[in-house]
Amino acid sequence: MVFGLKKIKMNKKIWIALYGVVLLAHLTGIGLESEVLARLTKPHLMVILGFFMWEQTRGIKNRLITVFIAAQFFSWCGDLLLMNTVTPVFFLYGLGAFLLAQLLYSFFFFRAMQKEKIKFSWLLFFPVLIYYSVLISWLAPQLGALKTPVVIYGAIISTMLLLALHMLYMPAVRSGRLFMLGALLFVASDSALAINKFSNPFPSAGLIIMITYGLAQFFLTTGALQYIQRQQSRHSLF
Repeated sequence: MVFGLKKIKMNKKIWIALYGVVLLAHLTGIGLESEVLARLTKPHLMVILGFFMWEQTRGIKNRLITVFIAAQFFSWCGDLLLMNTVTPVFFLYGLGAFLLAQLLYSFFFFRAMQKEKIKFSWLLFFPVLIYYSVLISWLAPQLGALKTPVVIYGAIISTMLLLALHMLYMPAVRSGRLFMLGALLFVASDSALAINKFSNPFPSAGLIIMITYGLAQFFLTTGALQYIQRQQSRHSLF
């Protein structure tokens, strides 16, 4: 039993180190404008986090694990689709893949709210609504034919952020903070991408977008892992 626990902890550190190395290599590729390195490393980011989540939760029966890994899968699809910058329609496909990912992340947080009996907070709702309204109002004149898809995606990721912020009310304080950080960074990444693409391109946009995105997915994954393992420990007591 003790050996098993040590093995899990060792594997966790290996997964985290591997993800950190690949993310750093990807950021280096962007910084050095090495398209080969950037394209080689980006598809591996979500693959590593997906297998990390799967390996660390083997043997645990919890439907939220499937939901979360499915969200990671659609994030991976979105990464691949957005790598195609030649054909404009692939941006729309990538947006669709990430929309599915955000719906699944939102469902994960919604179910966690139900399990933890967390009540809806209007104090969290209004700041998210204001941010979404201001960003969409700013971008809308430049969106053209993509206005409807972007507005819908913005509403979905804002919903994900709102639900993630409610995780701060969980007894699992550390998981709640990781969820909050992950969701905030995800919104920051997508906002930076939208501003750079549709409104005002800015220096080092690629680095900022991928740093926030890479950390967002990492924090969401580690938060979900801690939450699910904590749930399993609580159930094993009865």
